[in-house]
Amino acid sequence: MLRADELKLYFGRNVLDGLSMEVPKGQIVGIVGPSGGGKSSLLKIIAGLLEPASGSVYWNGNRVKGPSKVLVPGHSDIQLVNQDFGLDNYHTVEQNIVQKMLYLPNDVRDRFTNELLELVELTDLKTQQAIYLSGGEQQRLSIARALAAEPDLLLLDEPFAHLDVHLKERIGRYLKQLSERRGTTCILVSHEGQDMLQWCEEIHFMCNGKIERSGSPQAFYFQPKSSYEALFFGEINEWNNNNESVLFRPVEYEIAETGEGIPVTFVAAAFAGAYWRNFVCTTQGEELVLFAPQSLKDVRAIRIRKQHS
Repeated sequence: MLRADELKLYFGRNVLDGLSMEVPKGQIVGIVGPSGGGKSSLLKIIAGLLEPASGSVYWNGNRVKGPSKVLVPGHSDIQLVNQDFGLDNYHTVEQNIVQKMLYLPNDVRDRFTNELLELVELTDLKTQQAIYLSGGEQQRLSIARALAAEPDLLLLDEPFAHLDVHLKERIGRYLKQLSERRGTTCILVSHEGQDMLQWCEEIHFMCNGKIERSGSPQAFYFQPKSSYEALFFGEINEWNNNNESVLFRPVEYEIAETGEGIPVTFVAAAFAGAYWRNFVCTTQGEELVLFAPQSLKDVRAIRIRKQHS
């Protein structure tokens, strides 16, 4: 289990302000929030690469020591992939991965290296020096290096930022398998909450150096506490009902008979692949978006149908 107790960090302001959290072994957890909210600093402290002003981090009951307490910062069971990538720029792609698995027999090492190269789609570039890779390719190599070390705790900072959709799916499934088969604990950090919904068992919403809310992906999607929080996880509608703001997702509605629901006027529809995004307007001038299998050009009224987590 990972436990952080009352972490504080100052860089001219409160980067972390008494943050505490627990992550059970084998769980994939997401930390979502705005840029500058302290997420990346939190991961560096957990990894033992940054010293907090106060507070402690414990991994499997043992305190994670910061840079001031050890000769070489970091923890052998914890791997961090951050936006610096941390590659050996003048080594090849293959060499960057192999360096992390020198403990393995040669035949196992070769198979594992090829598996990771295929996972991140770098097989054709395995003899290329890392310095000549694009930003997205360097990110993929950084993820492969971290996986090669077979850590018990994997920390990923904006892991899907430069990845194509199919690569997000492939790496997400791989992380899920590691969690289920090896009990690997993963913490994914992002300001794009939609990326977290599919893979995480629990999500922490972090803002201004604090965790403001923790819950399931379903709770964050269908039961947002504010429109600000809700927008991190996808499109949201806000309807004023007798001076009370009602939030609902574009799927949380049904067509109603005229006079029985919220009167709306069809504005436009846009094809989005698996569904259409329909834009309507209420009599109060509120613009709403409704997901449907087809264009809703004949819609005259809707009824909100809230989902539950």
